[in-house]
Amino acid sequence: MTIRHFNKVDQSEMSFFCKNRSTKESKCIIRRVSAKRQQAIADREAELLVIAEQLVATEGFANFTMDKLTNNSSYSKGTIYNHFNSKEDLISALCIKSLKKELCLFKHAATFAGNSREKCLAILYAYQKHAFEDPTLFMCVLSAKTPAVMEKSSPERLERQEELTKEVTQFCDGLFTDALEDGSLVLKPGAELNSLVFAMWAMSFGTNALMVSAGALDTISRLDNRLAQLDNANLLLDGMGWHPLSDQWNYRDTWGRIEQQLFTNNPAT
Repeated sequence: MTIRHFNKVDQSEMSFFCKNRSTKESKCIIRRVSAKRQQAIADREAELLVIAEQLVATEGFANFTMDKLTNNSSYSKGTIYNHFNSKEDLISALCIKSLKKELCLFKHAATFAGNSREKCLAILYAYQKHAFEDPTLFMCVLSAKTPAVMEKSSPERLERQEELTKEVTQFCDGLFTDALEDGSLVLKPGAELNSLVFAMWAMSFGTNALMVSAGALDTISRLDNRLAQLDNANLLLDGMGWHPLSDQWNYRDTWGRIEQQLFTNNPAT
């Protein structure tokens, strides 16, 4: 093979290399542009959800409209409808935001160093924190489950809601499973894990909802809103037979430690 032939081969290979490199660079540029565009869309949607949450807090779910969202944002109605196909779809999006925050708080609460019942209390404290700090999002989870909202929500959002709801349920199931495994909780005859988890959720949701929405009622205003959740939890968990029982352990001290160690001046929450 002559030197001249080698040069032809080199030139051909160089041409292929340059073309290939150009194609790769073009693909990288396209990916970067696409990523920036997707991020811009996500940021805009997050901004719209913040405005919607504020409007719902002042107007209520029933009086909230997409026109009000348009008037209170810098975006056109068409742009807003690119994100949410209806008022109900937006409420579903708020529900998703709420569930994500709950899970974030629950996972942080699960790091509390304590026995299984104390870890359960840490989750309940996190749930209370969410309700008190984000009452609109907290109540939105229930509103999003009404037939009127679900039938007008996008299939994608309904699917995402279901995924997050299952994750929350599995998280709570794990609290009881751990207690059953370490022997601090024993199922009574006829009792089922699902029933215990539901009882805890119903108690906690009801307590938080009443403290947030009906705090002016005499029956509620005479309570210490910081301890109402704990006191109700102790009544319920004692009834389940979850040891140590409240007359064997200072759970008010636990409640204070949960607050101080996990949720006081903690930027992660």
